[in-house]
Amino acid sequence: MPTVSVKVQPAIISWALSQTKKERLSSKLMKNIEQWLAGTKNPTFSQIENFSKISNIPLGYFFLQTPPEEKISLLEYRTINSIQSAEPSRDLIDTIREMESIQQWMSSYRKESGYEPNPYVGCIENTAGRDVIAEKIREDLGIGNEWYKECSSIQDAFHKVRNLLGECGIIVMMNGVVAKNTHRALDLEEFRAFAMINDYAPLIFINGADSWGGRLFSLYHEAVHIWLGRDDFYNDRRNSDNAVNTMEVICNAVAGELMVPDSIFLKMWVEGKEDSREKIKELAKNFLCSENVIARKAFCHKKISKKQYEKIVQESIEAFTKWKQEKGSGGNYYNTAQSRLDATFVRALCESVNHGKTSYAEAYRLTNTTGKTFFEVASRLGGVLW
Repeated sequence: MPTVSVKVQPAIISWALSQTKKERLSSKLMKNIEQWLAGTKNPTFSQIENFSKISNIPLGYFFLQTPPEEKISLLEYRTINSIQSAEPSRDLIDTIREMESIQQWMSSYRKESGYEPNPYVGCIENTAGRDVIAEKIREDLGIGNEWYKECSSIQDAFHKVRNLLGECGIIVMMNGVVAKNTHRALDLEEFRAFAMINDYAPLIFINGADSWGGRLFSLYHEAVHIWLGRDDFYNDRRNSDNAVNTMEVICNAVAGELMVPDSIFLKMWVEGKEDSREKIKELAKNFLCSENVIARKAFCHKKISKKQYEKIVQESIEAFTKWKQEKGSGGNYYNTAQSRLDATFVRALCESVNHGKTSYAEAYRLTNTTGKTFFEVASRLGGVLW
């Protein structure tokens, strides 16, 4: 059977090449791409199909006349401007699209089921002042200043806050890869989390590639955005001072206050060890948070210099990167699948499936599961299937 050559515009090839992680391109494919761009050879359909799979670009895009304009409105709310976030990766684009699909489904489900708009979305839109906002969120979540004392670890604290947000009708999704593709790890330097405002289905996505301390801070940071009623694309890994708008300064401050109340922090700082670095380690264990959060508090209260703070943040990033490299991959498949999904969302899916309003195929698509996995994960998250 003869091979079939296809006409693909050079501009499309160049665009697809720019969208593809270089380590995924074999020398053979690169040689072909160079010939396609030079016009000395036309690709076959199977070669373009292979390029589509490697680049994670939809096959249909390759037959357009000009590169598509994939407007990601969420990027307009990024914490800090950067070249990296201005040109989002395919991994980020696909993750955002997936969350948009989940949010759209959940919003429709709640409207059809007679739910009222979520009362927490934008409820403090016109409120100013860190302490007032923090107190309102504590009140709505039903927690006190020392809520962390009820938890055994940072991971436990994250799950506690995640569950409380779920009880407030907020969808919290988490993943460290695109869908369930372990070859498409999400880049922590590109983003840490994002929040998508919707009156019926506000959604928070946490980058699971982050540390548990980082995830907890991001969770609180995005919760503040929900209460303020503002979308957010959180791409600041170092809690930068430059190019950060007022909204982000407030959200960081409130998140820090929710995790480490000033009044308790200052008292413990005075009573703690003499060495400031040791104090930071000690307080991080007490508040069940990352050392970065404590270091930021200490810097804001002039207990350490900016140089000391930046050094601690950099050391933390390097230590976590090293730990991840040494740890490698692994873990229980069902535990991982469960951690990625929001329990309220899964229970709603089960109810919709039971009443014939959503097909099993659609449920599997929305949760990136197969039949066996969906039944197991749904059961773990409290979903009931007839």
